[in-house]
Amino acid sequence: MKKNRISRRGFMGGSLAVLAGLGLPRGSKLFGQTSDTNTDGPKIKEYRTLGRTRFNCSDIGFGSSGVTDPAFIVAVLDAGVNYIDTAESYLRGQVESAIGKAMQGRDRKKVFISTKMGLRQNVTKQDVIDRANKCLERLKLDYVDCLQIHMPSTVAALKNEAYHSAIKDLKTEGKVRFSGLSNHGSQWGDVPETMEQVHLAAAEDGRFDVALLVYNFIQQEMGENILKAYKKKNVGATLMKTNPVMNYLEMKERVDKSEEEGRDVNPRMKALIERLKARADRAETFKSRYSLTKFNEIRDAAIKFVLNNPDVNAACPTILNYNDLEAYVSLSGSKFDLKAQNTLAAYKTTFGEFYCRHACGKCEPQCPHGVPVNTIMRYNHYFLGQGKEKAAMLDYAALPTNKADICSMCGGHCEQACPYGVPVQGLLMMAHRILTLV
Repeated sequence: MKKNRISRRGFMGGSLAVLAGLGLPRGSKLFGQTSDTNTDGPKIKEYRTLGRTRFNCSDIGFGSSGVTDPAFIVAVLDAGVNYIDTAESYLRGQVESAIGKAMQGRDRKKVFISTKMGLRQNVTKQDVIDRANKCLERLKLDYVDCLQIHMPSTVAALKNEAYHSAIKDLKTEGKVRFSGLSNHGSQWGDVPETMEQVHLAAAEDGRFDVALLVYNFIQQEMGENILKAYKKKNVGATLMKTNPVMNYLEMKERVDKSEEEGRDVNPRMKALIERLKARADRAETFKSRYSLTKFNEIRDAAIKFVLNNPDVNAACPTILNYNDLEAYVSLSGSKFDLKAQNTLAAYKTTFGEFYCRHACGKCEPQCPHGVPVNTIMRYNHYFLGQGKEKAAMLDYAALPTNKADICSMCGGHCEQACPYGVPVQGLLMMAHRILTLV
């Protein structure tokens, strides 16, 4: 699914971008601007208490990976979004730097900024403190609201004592207010543990105040168990990967093109496409009645679904451009109406079996080749579902483990182990073709 080009339609935030580009103070006005922060676009309508932090955060947060334009971040903030999720690793600190520029002149107490850092097993307390200080330098802030462990994919990793000891000192110095974690399943090189195992352990640990997890209308059971545990412990719950929809038509087109060019297509991949086509053909009435080919409408319904859960504090979709911003902010405070319910039910019935659940990892221990299923399928989603083609391909190329090309010579242990009946092996082979442009 391709991302729309940047459009400022509906946003007087375009004038704010000009102000930032000219280096003028935020109070300056341009011709036609009637107030200092006047925008005609949608605004956040609902705010929710972020667990024990007691911060009143916007129900739509800002997933900032990939954004380096401070003027765009200004528009995000002017729309009422006051929860920012970022990380030191996002474009090697460039995203944090852009956020720092956008925050200049704002009331610091009205924006909750959470940044993340990945931790090696041998990290020291001083390493964590030094890196936290670098984050603050890039953000141009005296403190960060929450410092999170970025993707601790095992229970042992979230109990890293160097991190927890550093957090104590950083809190004492007033540089960090709260501690948190993000997790979307196992990473390559890990002993596979599920997202549920890690997050439930974090809830029991008691030292985490905010969490970022996967929850969507197909990946429900695991997410709901985690959300209930965090609600009980009063931990703030924020979401990523709220939209599991990928452009399966694009997958089919790639296989068709390979066949037209006379290239060999693995029988399992052919079987996957035939299975996909059969499901789509049988559900033709659903497709027209519930707009199953209009991915934006499914995305909107998916956001409404997660916001319908009272245990969710904020959904943090990746917002890359003004079209995204307008679409997501428009969903703030929206209800999970009958149309949205029918759309998601129809999609789940039609294509749900082709979604390899984010953060699941239940099949990985059965792979005799050590293929990091969860990681590869996440990269595939970045390519097909989020429009991050280049980043997804680079990440896949950098994997030091076996890649999915080896799956064509396997007996399909992953599919046999999948409790959801997902054709994992075929999807992995398809992901390899997409991520290598073979």
